[in-house]
Amino acid sequence: MNRNLLRTSRRAAVVLTGAGLLVAMTAGPSSAATDLCISVNGTVRVQMGTAKCSSVAGAGNVAIARGANSSATAGVAAGDTHNQARATGANSLAFTGDGSGNTATATATGSFAAAALGDGNTATTTGIDAGATAEGTNQTAIASGDRSSAVVRFGENSIATASGDESFANANGGNHNIATASAFRSQALAVTGDNNTAIASTPNCIAEATGGGATDSC
Repeated sequence: MNRNLLRTSRRAAVVLTGAGLLVAMTAGPSSAATDLCISVNGTVRVQMGTAKCSSVAGAGNVAIARGANSSATAGVAAGDTHNQARATGANSLAFTGDGSGNTATATATGSFAAAALGDGNTATTTGIDAGATAEGTNQTAIASGDRSSAVVRFGENSIATASGDESFANANGGNHNIATASAFRSQALAVTGDNNTAIASTPNCIAEATGGGATDSC
């Protein structure tokens, strides 16, 4: 066989094998398998059905969307690296960008996770129609309750956790703030200053800690 043809055949086999491994590694329910998109370091490797994905060229940028009308974005600007975005479930969305080392994971129907505008941020949603946004440096937002929302912006090393259904946790505008809303329709606000802690563990209550070093619970 012609040596050039042999080399070309081998390269094609490697590409096909790599794509097959990516599909196998992200295998899920049969309904989700028809809607799958994988993008790595600026290149879409797999695209099936209505799932959408994109990644910017850069080491470690990986976007995986699985589910009808799901969407994943890993990096949006030159210099963005090591961003991970994974959206699983119908109409789920995961976004990372404008920074490096960010991780966004949305794993429920209609869920939204965004880790952006900084480095080392983590946003995770596991609740239906839940949303989590983490922006800054080493910020963490977790929304596990259905229709819950967790937001942390404009600071460093803060954590917002919304685990109650329809709960809201906000740890904006400072460093080392902690907001935890664990009850139905509870709200926890740890904002405007550093080292604030707000814990809402009773249904429909509001805990608010502001100004710096403040603590409130309900």
